[in-house]
Amino acid sequence: MELMLTSFGVAEEDFEPPEDWSLFHRMPPVRMRAMNNVFMPDYAALLLCERLILDESTFVLLEEERAYNGPYRWVSDTIRQLYHEGFIKLVDFGHILKRNHKLLQKMLEHDLRMQDRWAEPLRASLNIWRHLCKKSLIGKDIYQDMPSHTPYYLDEAFKTHRMVQRMFESAIGKRKRSEYREALRQLLRPYLSYVNANIVLSNEIGVGFHDWADFLPFYRFKFLSVGKEDIEEERRIEESKKLFEVSFPEFAIDDTSILINALHDERVIDLREMVEKAVKGKVTFDQEFARSVLREVLGIERRTMGYRKIISYVTMPIGFVPWVGTVAQKTIEETVGTPLERKLKQKYRWFYLLSDLAEESKIRDAKQSE
Repeated sequence: MELMLTSFGVAEEDFEPPEDWSLFHRMPPVRMRAMNNVFMPDYAALLLCERLILDESTFVLLEEERAYNGPYRWVSDTIRQLYHEGFIKLVDFGHILKRNHKLLQKMLEHDLRMQDRWAEPLRASLNIWRHLCKKSLIGKDIYQDMPSHTPYYLDEAFKTHRMVQRMFESAIGKRKRSEYREALRQLLRPYLSYVNANIVLSNEIGVGFHDWADFLPFYRFKFLSVGKEDIEEERRIEESKKLFEVSFPEFAIDDTSILINALHDERVIDLREMVEKAVKGKVTFDQEFARSVLREVLGIERRTMGYRKIISYVTMPIGFVPWVGTVAQKTIEETVGTPLERKLKQKYRWFYLLSDLAEESKIRDAKQSE
């Protein structure tokens, strides 16, 4: 699929953005669980895309992040490599929004005429953001003072949440109707403007989009009125994350070069088709799914006598598959693929892709540790 990565705050030219939002301004969605004080690319989402649509201004800002060694530098490296590999198309989001300025004004006016109904999506959004922040700093309470070693961008994320949360509570807590409505209106304006901007951009470009998770309650509420219960692209991304986080965590992609190799491999189509089955409810990515796949794959290996080394069986959280014994521990030779072998393995090409990529990652890590 083609996918538009949103650019946070893209509609803020008509408003004065809070200073605390500067870190996230015009940045694409990332994994909030950071490593070494740096945001991680959302590899599970990127793996599903044949091509990404990115804002030109966002691309420029990411290049600056890379130059100044900022918290988005790993995201920047990934975007840069994907761009040079031909997987990213740059689009001027600002130009599209200026062309649709009157439409955006009408959309915002329509939303704010019924502003009370947006209180619950806003509350849900704030709760999601709080959860994302807590995931980034395990074991810390978002309302406690941040420890001295807290990365500054996480501290800024916490401050942003506290600021908006207090504004929301103040608006809801107003006793006089007029005061309540005006306070809530001012709080909702940048949220709804941003959401509407992404909907217009998506329609104009003709692709779906991927946004920060805390805005999903707004999209779901908007799309429900036109008969859409959820966003298809986000459902696919959610299932892709389940595949790597629940069923096969040892196969999780954690490097851009591995991601690019996967995108160039024809078997990635099989992987995307498996994710689509999960979206449609035909399979469930849980530990039982992993056990079932492992049993069938090892059965295929025995039948074909192609004693292939499938990595990470022993370390997987699901433990040993019954009846397998120590087969997974054996170091065994590769055999030349036969038509029968290829036919038997066809169903699990996606699994062999992930196994190959994980083995490649393992070899890379071993070389780096030398």
